[in-house]
Amino acid sequence: MFRYGFEWEQKGTHEEHLSVIDYKKQERTKELAAVEQKLTDKSAEFNILAKRINNLKDGEHDYYEMEQKLTSDPEYQLPEPQAFMTAKSYKTKFAEPLIKKLKEMIKSLIVQCAKIWDSYHRINERNGRLYKENEHLIASNNRLKEENTALREQNKNYALLRKVFGSKQVDNLVAQAREAQQAKRLQRQRSYDYER
Repeated sequence: MFRYGFEWEQKGTHEEHLSVIDYKKQERTKELAAVEQKLTDKSAEFNILAKRINNLKDGEHDYYEMEQKLTSDPEYQLPEPQAFMTAKSYKTKFAEPLIKKLKEMIKSLIVQCAKIWDSYHRINERNGRLYKENEHLIASNNRLKEENTALREQNKNYALLRKVFGSKQVDNLVAQAREAQQAKRLQRQRSYDYER
């Protein structure tokens, strides 16, 4: 390193050296934890959307209550005209105020209905995306579980080798394999540099 101008930098973070299998296992465990956290977040988001859909159902119930109120509540019914009342005075005293009240109610209901439909469509669209994302996360989670199972099996085999041949001999073999790999990498780098 000194020959090529590199210096050793102390980061102050010393982690135990892991075998390749243990390192892969550690990384897969981290990935699995991240996927599970994402799945939990999406599940919570799904629950929120489900509550919103239930609110829409409650709104439908409120609509039917309003319909009943309009058909049976005396406040929204035209009274019988009094004796000797002219059509003009009946219109100004009873019909026009009731029509004005009904128009205001209809306007507010139309605005609320538009908001509800907009919210419903957004929720429905988002629910579709969450469903697809959830399916993807489930598939990814299953793939990682299978990979973890395979890595555990490899780790058992590695532990068995260490037990049978002895830790020192296995460590020497691993070190030799790494040195051979490093030599090949250096050879490729040199041939690449030479071709340039």
